Amino acid sequence: MSLALKGLLRTGASDPVATSRVLGVFYIAGSALVGASVVLPHPEGATVVGLLAIVCAAAVVGSGSIFGAKHARMWTVQTVLAAGTGLICLCVYFAGVESGIYSSMFVWVVLVAASFFTQRAVAAHLIWILLTWGLTLSLVTAPTGSSGLTTWSLGGFVLAVGALVMSEIVAGLRSAEARLHSEARERERLQRELKHLAHHDPLTYLPNRRLFEREFTRELARATRKATPLCVVAIDLNQFKQYNDRNGHGAGDELLKLAAAAWVGALRAEDLIARLGGDEFVALLPDCPLAEAEGLAQRLCRGVPLDQTCSTGIACWDRRESAQELLTRADKAMYESKERTTARAVVHAARRRQEAPKVA
Repeated sequence: MSLALKGLLRTGASDPVATSRVLGVFYIAGSALVGASVVLPHPEGATVVGLLAIVCAAAVVGSGSIFGAKHARMWTVQTVLAAGTGLICLCVYFAGVESGIYSSMFVWVVLVAASFFTQRAVAAHLIWILLTWGLTLSLVTAPTGSSGLTTWSLGGFVLAVGALVMSEIVAGLRSAEARLHSEARERERLQRELKHLAHHDPLTYLPNRRLFEREFTRELARATRKATPLCVVAIDLNQFKQYNDRNGHGAGDELLKLAAAAWVGALRAEDLIARLGGDEFVALLPDCPLAEAEGLAQRLCRGVPLDQTCSTGIACWDRRESAQELLTRADKAMYESKERTTARAVVHAARRRQEAPKVA
């Protein structure tokens, strides 16, 4: 029962397989109880054949509920539980007198219903018990000094309170279990987010320096094993500080995000581009010869958005230098490219001033 209830709480809803197994246990227990009542002293007017038939029927249904649980559906377990109420009433009827032994088994019905079914279903089973039990009590002899109405009224009250309390307990457990699952999912989400933030730039969502260095080391090892070329492209936006000063840091951040998205689209699927800081980026190009790397670098330059430009520096691993030496060589080539670009821009601006018409 406890295992089935734990399964129910894990799913947050009624589990027909678990419910069927629990019903099977109660049916077997009921069969044993009725069988024992036949063997032990019992009312003289009891119909023993009828009670023995119930013993056999309960044993068959209980075994089927346990071993056929994997085929159970909610409507079948509801039917089996309702049939159990009917069998208990038949036990009372065949006893010939109102017997507390048999009627006490209604507690099992209420327990199963409150543990596995909705409150509406619990109410339906409780009403079914009261109707069938009341009819049965009207057909049998009441014990001396008592009446069927008294037994029915007090017994119905006890069952109703038990159903209400058990339903509330199960509802509370389900709610607590749901909160625990929700908190666990939230913790997992936060852990994934923290793990992502630890290895990615929060502005551009590109890999950060930490992740780049890890992948850089891995690609160097793979290039060593397979004797494949490995190129690094250092990238830097031109005059980014002036762009920030002119348009504001918000516009600068937007430029970085747009540039990062454009560069990711310009590279191959196996390439990696990372933001090292500020407007400094680096692309790792595994299994890429120098000529192909130059073509990719040109695509990166053409992809800069908002009419801005960038400078790139390419270095192809010479199979002797370390990762830092290779990256330093790419940075040096990038700065040389930036200086040439800046020099061309200064000359172009000087020519434009020379060609400007004089104002009288």
